[in-house]
Amino acid sequence: MSGRKSGRNVVAMVTGEASTEVADAASTETPEIVTKIQETWDKVEDKYAVTSLAVAGLIGLIASAGVISAIDKLPLIPGVLELVGIGYTGYFAYRNLASKSSRDALIEKIKGTYDDIIGSS
Repeated sequence: MSGRKSGRNVVAMVTGEASTEVADAASTETPEIVTKIQETWDKVEDKYAVTSLAVAGLIGLIASAGVISAIDKLPLIPGVLELVGIGYTGYFAYRNLASKSSRDALIEKIKGTYDDIIGSS
């Protein structure tokens, strides 16, 4: 032989009732989330547009991850961005959490935004 490894193809077969029971259980039960997704997909009228938006979203997610990875590899930028984040967190805490009146105003603003998004009746 000239340095090549020889191999064999081996096929094993399992017999018994356990394998048919597992196959029967897997084929009859579909998870509830799968059926809900199928029902929702059947209700969609413009499947092409939804699929295009999903693909575009996935491409955008991959591209943004690449941009963030590239920024992270630069020597000075991550440290500067971390300092900016720490500084803004301190500013936000001082401005909105230091006194009771500012905390109450922040809570009211959050509740108002929540009601605008959810829609209070």
